[in-house]
Amino acid sequence: MGTLINVGAIIIASILGVIFKRGLPEKIQKSIMLVLGLGLIALSLGWFLKDFLIVNQDGISTHSDLLIIISLVIGVMIGEWIDIDMRLNRWAENVEKKYNLPPLAKGFIAGTLIFCVGAMAIVGSIQDGLYGDITTLVIKSALDFITAMILASVLGIGVIFSAFSVLIYQGSLTLLAMTSTDILSIEMIKAVSMVGNILLIAIGFNFMEIKKIKVANMLPAIFIPILYYLVISLF
Repeated sequence: MGTLINVGAIIIASILGVIFKRGLPEKIQKSIMLVLGLGLIALSLGWFLKDFLIVNQDGISTHSDLLIIISLVIGVMIGEWIDIDMRLNRWAENVEKKYNLPPLAKGFIAGTLIFCVGAMAIVGSIQDGLYGDITTLVIKSALDFITAMILASVLGIGVIFSAFSVLIYQGSLTLLAMTSTDILSIEMIKAVSMVGNILLIAIGFNFMEIKKIKVANMLPAIFIPILYYLVISLF
């Protein structure tokens, strides 16, 4: 249920954003992307540090350092080999041509990454599946509504297609949580969230045009911690 609310929020917000886009000067669009990128970096860094740092009587230590680095390296190797970024762009371009749509690749990819790889998407979906608690996903829906409207006002109608990515991704996580409660652990969820937040920081750099990063090619990194914890659970 929580995922359906989230999907609906993104669709409605994207339509509103496209309507607003018509009267938005290019100068303002660029400024919006700049501050959106800056805000995304700040928020994602805070979420990352919340899980990464462990504060106790002995001082401050870190959590899952090596796993995060290995996940990113292996993930980007897989992503570059498959070239997920190129395939997503090619798919979006084919849809544009087939249905005579305006450019949607950038909006679709940006929306998919922002709405799917954050900590709230993972934790909220699992809470929905385990306990039927949609509170986190409802809060995420409100945040995604604002973000989708801003993104669509700058990047166009492509953002609305990211709603289908959210449906598949969060829906799958919810079903997994409902059927596989014994394989999920707090450590696994934290590790996946930390890797996801690093990807969000990379998206922020893209929005600010500091450096062009193919974040889609980093997506497999999110699944490496899951594989790691599944393997060690067997021994």
